[in-house]
Parts: sequence; structure tokens; C-alpha cells
Amino acid sequence: KLKVRRSNSIKDYVSVAGPLGITHMMMMTKTQAHTNLRVARFPRGPTLFFQVDQYSFMKDIATVLRRPKSSIVQFQTPPLLIMNNFSNDEPHMKVMTSMFQNMFPSINIQKLKLADVRRVVLISYEEKDDFVHIRHFNVQAVPVGMSRQVKKLINMRVPNLSTCSDISDLLLAGDLSESEAEDAADTQVTLPQHVPGRGNEKQQKSAIRLTELGPRITMRLTRVEEGFCDGEVLYHRYVKKSKTEVAKMQSQIKKKEQLRTQRRKEQEKNVKLKQKKKEEHRKRCSDGQKRKMMPEAFNEIDHSVDDDVDYYRKEVGADPDSGMLLASGGR
Repeated sequence: KLKVRRSNSIKDYVSVAGPLGITHMMMMTKTQAHTNLRVARFPRGPTLFFQVDQYSFMKDIATVLRRPKSSIVQFQTPPLLIMNNFSNDEPHMKVMTSMFQNMFPSINIQKLKLADVRRVVLISYEEKDDFVHIRHFNVQAVPVGMSRQVKKLINMRVPNLSTCSDISDLLLAGDLSESEAEDAADTQVTLPQHVPGRGNEKQQKSAIRLTELGPRITMRLTRVEEGFCDGEVLYHRYVKKSKTEVAKMQSQIKKKEQLRTQRRKEQEKNVKLKQKKKEEHRKRCSDGQKRKMMPEAFNEIDHSVDDDVDYYRKEVGADPDSGMLLASGGR
């Protein structure tokens, strides 16, 4: 189980991102001057730095809504991504556009099920002030052309029949529901598929409603780095460098990378050397154990040979030939 601790470093998250299928990391920090947001792509970047101008949490959005929409089912499928006004051809704008697009899975229009479309993320770029606005909405389809009483019956809510003399008084009531009074014509569509919700059947007309979920962020891009929270600065909003300074900075980054590679090789060499010494130490210990046991074995052999010589002299009356007893393996 992954737990976040104060002792965790960026390397800890990089090491577990691959097995967990995590592609991006968002880090928000706050100083006395500003609130900053970093968006980095695993495992090698790039990294985008934003200065947050305004933000609101999901709980802040829910407190101001009359009927907030919150359900676990909403977050079981990925949201749709809508990007507005990202048509700038500047290199840093292309990097930012690609970063936002890759944060969400691509969709196949031919195989898309409308039942899975429950949320939408809107990212809009304001070119005048260079702001990026992020909004998060819940998507809901509401059938149109029904009175409030009929809608209550569809939603299986028991209406008040105390003022009605007949069921027709309820069904033929002229007042419209809140959705009929508020939904504009451009929000009404004919559903090509069944959508969750009573009355949202195929080829039926429904109105699409968006309810904000949060969080809400307004921010400005300040810096783009090539690597994962490190590397060459590709763009900086406030600092402009000449070609000479850029070349010097690239040279420093190259030297730093060479030094890092050299240290990595030295570490690998030291690891191999330690393993070799460990094997040699194990071998010496094994040889020492053998030498410690061998003299006892030799003494036993020597004693057995002497006994055989004495026995031969006693029985035969002469000394045995050289090597005869050893070759025959004793008596």
C-alpha cells in the first residue's frame, strides 16, 4: 500500500509510478508570495510550472450550490476533455497543450457509450492576460416536454393527490417543471443512445445540464523544464537569456549529466567490487574450515598405517615392502 510521508522524495514516486500506471504528477506548493503548481510527466518530463492566481476546492464549490452533484459512480469513468483557445503556435503553448491532452485517455467516437460520459473538464486559455482556467462539471441529461407532476411519477416520487379529484387533474396540470423553464433550446438534444436517468431513452429529447464539481483553478504558465522537475529550461516567462547564456547553461547541464553518469558507473563498479570481495571472503572461510578438518583425517590415516605395519611384523616377522599397505588400503 502506497503511503505518503514527509520523508518521501521525488525518486520514490518515480519508482512506483510505472507499476501503478501513473503518467502525470501534480504538486502544489505555497509560499508567502504565491501559490504554485507543477505538472510533470513520468518518467522523464517535461515539467510545467504554473503560478496559481485563484483556486477553489471541491468542498467550496459544494457549499455554494443549492443541489450539489456528488456520487462515486461519477468517478468510475474518465471525464471528457474540452480545450478552448489553444491555437497559439508558440513552442511553450504546444508543450502545454500536449501535456493537458495526455493527462486524459483518448476516446473513440465510434465506440463511445454515452452512459460513461458523466463528467467533463474544461480547460480554457485567455490570451489577453495569459491565464489558464480549469473547470470540472458533472453531466446530466434531463427529459424535456414533461410537467413536474409527470416527472415525479417517472422518478417514482409519490405526488400529493389531496387536491385532485381524478388522475387527469394531475397529468393535465399546466405548470411546467423547473427544467422546462430554465433549459434553453441549444441545450436540448435528441439522444442517440440510452443515457442514465429515467426518461432518457434512445431517440428521446433531453436537455443537457452541467453542474460544477470543482476544483476551480485560474493560473499562469511561468516556466517549462525539459526533464522531470529538472533539466534545461525551455521557456521562462520572466527571464530572457541571450544565445551565449543559453549555450553556457546547456554546457553546464551537459557537464552535470556527464558527472551523474560517471558517478553511476563508479557506483556500479563499487557494487561489483564488494560482491567480489564477499565471494573471496566466503571462499577463504570455506578453505579455512577444510584445513581445520583435514589434519584430523590425516592423523587417523597415519595411525591406521602404523597399526598395520606392527601387525605385519608380528605375524610375518619382517618389514612390509614400501607402499604395500597403502596400496592395498590396509589389512
